[in-house]
Amino acid sequence: MEQQQQQLERCARLLSKRSTDDEKLAGLLLVPKVVDIQDSNALAFVLEAMDTRFLERLLRTGIKHYTKSTSDTSVSFSESTESTMLLIAVRVIDVFALHPSVAQNPKLLDRISALYRVAALDIPDISVEAAQALSRILDRDSAVQWILEHPEPLVRAIDAEAAGNMDTLGFVLNRCSRFMSELEDARRYAPGWVTLVAKAALLFSEARDMRKFQLVSVLANCLEPIDSDDAGAIDSVAKCLSIVQSVSNGCTWILRQKSETTEYADQALVLYSHLVRLWPSHVFGRQNHKGKAPEYSDAAAADGTESENTSDIQKESELALRLACIEGQSSIDKMLICPPAEEKDPASVKKAEAARVRLGWKYPICAGIVSGWLVWISRWLDDQPESSAVDEGSILNLMTEVEALAQATVNFFIDWKERLDSETKMLELAPEIILSAVHFLGEWLATDPKIHKDALPFISMCATWVIKGGEVGSTIAEYMRPCVLFALDTCGISEM
Repeated sequence: MEQQQQQLERCARLLSKRSTDDEKLAGLLLVPKVVDIQDSNALAFVLEAMDTRFLERLLRTGIKHYTKSTSDTSVSFSESTESTMLLIAVRVIDVFALHPSVAQNPKLLDRISALYRVAALDIPDISVEAAQALSRILDRDSAVQWILEHPEPLVRAIDAEAAGNMDTLGFVLNRCSRFMSELEDARRYAPGWVTLVAKAALLFSEARDMRKFQLVSVLANCLEPIDSDDAGAIDSVAKCLSIVQSVSNGCTWILRQKSETTEYADQALVLYSHLVRLWPSHVFGRQNHKGKAPEYSDAAAADGTESENTSDIQKESELALRLACIEGQSSIDKMLICPPAEEKDPASVKKAEAARVRLGWKYPICAGIVSGWLVWISRWLDDQPESSAVDEGSILNLMTEVEALAQATVNFFIDWKERLDSETKMLELAPEIILSAVHFLGEWLATDPKIHKDALPFISMCATWVIKGGEVGSTIAEYMRPCVLFALDTCGISEM
């Protein structure tokens, strides 16, 4: 025991500020040999004595040398001293990161941005170990808090490695979002979260190479854990309009290239649906005839810049809405033409209908975008003064396309009911499709009575789902209540 303590003290002396670089390097090599990774006290003792600025210097020198080697073929990084030093630094950090309590030491937390850069550079062998150490450090909420309280170093690292491995960026952003979603009040860390996500969103908007397509899934995974309550809390403290502008711009650029980027267009639609779900007032920001936006749209800055941006977002949202209607109908068409089971036994029928549902995977995404717009436009119109000159023509044109999707949705469910003859089986097979359809048609029927009579069979199905659907049935009842009340008052269908 005494000998071990002596070794620890020797290692600590070698790593102290008073030591030379050679002595510090010797101390780093000793760390894995003399420090028991299960002994948090020993790890903390050595880390407290260490001059971590030397560790940072090794990381930065290695990054600089590797970056130079990628543009200068005469420079070999893998066989260089800098490569060896970088690997030693990363492995030492990983040793300390193994113990949860030691991993939260500010001396390690200050290395996060440099560690991120190493992980993002895709340096053979070394980047994998850097990503592992980063993951261990960020496994604790206190490390995520640190990032969100001090986002600037990581923002600079993200900017510096904008052409690097997007998996590292995706991991960090998703971890921060999961942390935010678990908080009772997300406002405290909202500024840091918005700063990080806005940087990634700007990279997505500006990229014109493969990075743009990689960032689609990075941003979708970042926004997925956040719910509407979190989004509202975040926006109340740190406005998210810049995130919406950048993501909207990037998504619509991909959607316009759909014929060439079909796979990524689907991913862009998913990402855009998150914007609609989280910040509809920013996504659908619309100005009146005087150029003054609704109070909640956060537009119309004194210099007119945000006003122009709001106009761009409006055009992009109309494009995305039209594409959502088209893609939604395409999903319905695929489900409609899916052949029925050749055999009529229950197992064959279930297999065939499950295949039908898989073909409609995109419908909930499209219906979600359209539902978000219907909710928003209804509220926006209600907020406009009677004297306001609303662009009715533009809204009616969009309504026409939404109506086509609504009619196609009703027809599909009527057809599907005739095939299965069981609302319960339909709900078991496709709860997500049914919920998204009910939400969409519930909002549509509450704004336009034209298809109420055509939708009566669908409303009848909803009644069965409400009664027999358990928790899903409760959600369906919530979605349908406004339209049922509207239908009873407007169309005289009290016999229901």
